[in-house]
Amino acid sequence: MADWEDDWQESEPVAVAPTPITYNARVFSSSSGRGRARGAYRGQSNDSNWRARGGDSTDRDNRRSYRQDNSNKKVIMIPSNKVGRVIGKGGCKIRDLEFESEAKIKIGDSSGNDTNITLFGTDEAISKVESMINELTEERKPTPKENFNNSNASSTSNDFFKQSTEGVEVIDWNKLNAFYDNHQKERWDNLAPIVKDFYKEDPVVSNMTPAEVTRWRLANHDIQVKRTFDEKPGLLPVPNPVLTFEQAFHNYPEILEEIYKQGFKQPSPIQSQAWPILLRGDDMIGIAQTGTGKTLAFLLPALIHIEGQPTPREKREGPTVLILAPTRELALQIEKEASKYQYKGIKSVCLYGGGDRKEQIKTVTKGVDIVIATPGRLNDLVLARHLNVINFSYIVLDEADRMLDMGFEPQIRKSLFDVRPDRQTVMTSATWPSGVRRLAESYMKDPIQVNVGSLDLAAVHTVTQQIMFVDEDNKEAALFEFIQNMDKNDKIIIFCGKKATATHITTELCMKGIECQSLHGDRDQSDREAALEEMVDGTVNILVATDVASRGIDIKDLTHVINLDFPRHIEEYVHRVGRTGRAGKTGIALSFVTRNDWAHARELIKILEEANQEVPDELFSMAERFEAMKVRRERNGGDRRGRGGRGRRDGFY
Repeated sequence: MADWEDDWQESEPVAVAPTPITYNARVFSSSSGRGRARGAYRGQSNDSNWRARGGDSTDRDNRRSYRQDNSNKKVIMIPSNKVGRVIGKGGCKIRDLEFESEAKIKIGDSSGNDTNITLFGTDEAISKVESMINELTEERKPTPKENFNNSNASSTSNDFFKQSTEGVEVIDWNKLNAFYDNHQKERWDNLAPIVKDFYKEDPVVSNMTPAEVTRWRLANHDIQVKRTFDEKPGLLPVPNPVLTFEQAFHNYPEILEEIYKQGFKQPSPIQSQAWPILLRGDDMIGIAQTGTGKTLAFLLPALIHIEGQPTPREKREGPTVLILAPTRELALQIEKEASKYQYKGIKSVCLYGGGDRKEQIKTVTKGVDIVIATPGRLNDLVLARHLNVINFSYIVLDEADRMLDMGFEPQIRKSLFDVRPDRQTVMTSATWPSGVRRLAESYMKDPIQVNVGSLDLAAVHTVTQQIMFVDEDNKEAALFEFIQNMDKNDKIIIFCGKKATATHITTELCMKGIECQSLHGDRDQSDREAALEEMVDGTVNILVATDVASRGIDIKDLTHVINLDFPRHIEEYVHRVGRTGRAGKTGIALSFVTRNDWAHARELIKILEEANQEVPDELFSMAERFEAMKVRRERNGGDRRGRGGRGRRDGFY
């Protein structure tokens, strides 16, 4: 797994405060003071020993521990074979019991067939949690075979079995699936209807000729708009783009007022084409590089969708809008963007691994309209039944290609298993791989695809891409020499391939008296947020990061991106480079390339040529030698000696 592993853990990671390093009267640590204070509590619990743990240790801030108060307690006995029901998968059930009852639960020792459980808290809390535990441990009666009904016919469980050709009774999956489909249809038919069309086309937009539309799209990064899959009879034509905010939101003056507050002059190309599509209620796939305004493209129609439903918000059985993002940082950035637009009192919550799970559950329970989540934490709360996705009517899969790269497809499919079929679905992506197309086929209905620029992998043209060939052992020296010569106003991100490398580089810089911050998966969430905040406000000008910062992170005035380690996937190179040269400004991307990176040479050449960058002769030579090596291996029966060109036998030098 990579640096994003902690985004889908069910419980918060254990944070151990490292020994601080002091230099020039300044203390540096990979965990800030806030992080150490929180980590001190988490460090006392042991997730693998539930008997000693007795639940979620984060409650110690708010409730008295059994170590501190033994005066009000009660010991109950339950069958040992029912203890698992109380604990739940990964301890999730015992945490929920404590949260809902405000009591403390300690699992004791087993004596034969029974296990003692000690309950701590007020009399009311103890009584409540005891009742909940008794309900959990009651013997569950098997579902009777008869009277397994739907609304149309009476079916018994025997209906779902058949005799195989060998005479063995097996499950009849066709009948079982048909029964499930009917049951789901009944559930969906009972849901409140949703409204998706809120668009009234401005007369100026309506009167645009096809030639004018074509010229506008060509002039704005050669926008391509089409139906993603086969055209069907009866589908409406793709709407014309809007050229001003007023043309899109003339019927929503409060939305316009919020846009004016942000000081924007005109819509970005993706917004101009996306708003008419989404306000009309169509599903849409937006393919564009990061930094092109995709967030606002789907966010403002979401606000109008929420307020425009026939069922009042206070009577809905859960949130209306779900926005899925691959990383905590991107999820938090979307929430920050959403908070800028105050409309009709709409509330949002950000759910992510590493955040306070109980507080997130409490916020959801109180009532929100928009859920912004990482796939792991969403899946956690859906499985724990704190969130019901069947009520979402507007769903966004942001940075879908990144979520697939990070292995989140199983969590996405599991979480969205119950989602209503008449929802509106939006998907954004920087690339269009087969996995993203597969997701679109599963969750979207007749989507319109908006491509800003070419579908070919390409870096932003406002960035000067430079290549430096170095030996692996000399990369650090080259990096430190660059930093020593950088201008005082330069602001840079240094990308590393591993968390350990990022930690090492950060420590080395601090030892040299160079102030910096770091961002990677081993850091506590509060420290990750502080690191970004210090880069944004200019407290520090150097951020050492892993690919957790390669997408969705918007740091203004970033002048340089340095690839200390070349990324494992060429797509990540494009996204790293895209951290600079944003909003019409220019930037420089410097990549250190070693002999171990020669497998990427040919793809890197294509990206450099597409952006009209200088391609070093050595890069061409590297690509040719790698291709020659592959031919030799195939001829020799797939001999993999030398592994990536480490040895001279592959003819690298």
